[in-house]
Amino acid sequence: MLGEWIKQQIEEQERRERRERLDRQYKHLVTMPANTFAAIYAEFQEEFFCVKFNDEWYGDWQIYYASLARDEGYEQLI
Repeated sequence: MLGEWIKQQIEEQERRERRERLDRQYKHLVTMPANTFAAIYAEFQEEFFCVKFNDEWYGDWQIYYASLARDEGYEQLI
């Protein structure tokens, strides 16, 4: 019982940390300078699954939703 509860708490903590990391990355993508985002988006078009920038991996959905939030027209290219 106790072991299962501890395992559940660890999994919940990992999910919470992953959600926080994804939120932080999304906010960073939305607020970064336009030319930096354009460079990330251009690299994303070549790779199409994820892009590494400053030792952080940004996934396709993060980039897509950030482009929608930025309203700069990038999402039309997907």
